Amino acid sequence: MNARKKSEVGSDTLTAETISPFRDVRQQYFKSPVAVAALCVLLAIVIIAITAPLISPQDPYDLRVIDIKDGRLKPGSPKLSKLATLSLKISISGLKQVGVSKASVTPTDRSGDTSSDAVQIILEPHAGNPYQWSVKVSPTANGHLDPLQTVNLERLPKGSKLSVGKKDKFRNIWRLSPKDAQELILTLPKTSTDVGRFRVVMSGGTQKKLMTYWLGTDDQGRDMLSGIFYGLRISLSVALSSVVIALTIGTILGLCAAYYGGRTDTLIMRLVDLQLSFPTILIALILLAILGKGVFNVMLALVIVQWALYARTARGVALTERRKEYVESAQCLGLSTPRVILAHILPNCLPSLIVIATLEVAGAISLEATLSFL
Repeated sequence: MNARKKSEVGSDTLTAETISPFRDVRQQYFKSPVAVAALCVLLAIVIIAITAPLISPQDPYDLRVIDIKDGRLKPGSPKLSKLATLSLKISISGLKQVGVSKASVTPTDRSGDTSSDAVQIILEPHAGNPYQWSVKVSPTANGHLDPLQTVNLERLPKGSKLSVGKKDKFRNIWRLSPKDAQELILTLPKTSTDVGRFRVVMSGGTQKKLMTYWLGTDDQGRDMLSGIFYGLRISLSVALSSVVIALTIGTILGLCAAYYGGRTDTLIMRLVDLQLSFPTILIALILLAILGKGVFNVMLALVIVQWALYARTARGVALTERRKEYVESAQCLGLSTPRVILAHILPNCLPSLIVIATLEVAGAISLEATLSFL
């Protein structure tokens, strides 16, 4: 009877499942809906930061795709393709010839992103006056400039007048609507020259929707949503790197101060008290002013202003752990000092340090953003 009971107890003991500490923590973690939701948000932010070049509608650092004319657009505004442009230099000769009813018109220069046959320009003397010309501008059938959006007459001889349109207050430019450009009267001044020259600048065509500015644009024409995605990469990398480095330095110094005590403890903790007596933002600004601009300098400034907090926390926890029996047992076994500190005291200090490091990541992001603006 006793043998059966022992065998049953032994079988129960053998079949009992051993749960690792990691599995126990995981089970406890996933029991909290708030913790799971926070983890999902964190993973989404990290994934967006990593895949920013792939999912961003626009590269905010590529000046080739940024147009300052798209600045300060409201959320939901579309980005349209550029209009086709054409600039023709017109030369009218024979102004001084009496009785000439028709002078020659020659496009002597062309510039723009379409061919000169995209538009038809007809110039004829008006009422037999060599200084008055009827001008007709219309797009051709190739469709590059159809429909016309803007028509400007630039560099007209001083004193010239148009029957329609509006002259710019500061520059020698007459702005016409496509309807006005279909037929207008150009009056040239009676100067001593025999040739009248000016330039016709046109834009038109069908615009295509390239993208949508879901969050609008800034004053430089950069997509705000893309700026957030790309900004996540820099903010997270700088914050995480600075926190890890500051945590490492502060933890080592705090553990050494608690374990060795005496002058070592006094020296390290007085440095900690001195640094914590000044505002964090003030120290960071002074360091950045000395070191200069740059991502590495911002990271270095964050490390210098953060290590003291980890050093004081690690020292406080390590002082408590140092008096416990397992540390004395390790010392009696003849273990080296680095092994006692790193293998026995440090693991029991990590929970408090991890909590503080998690909170300091948000503070590092805020401080990094402040330093970037300033």
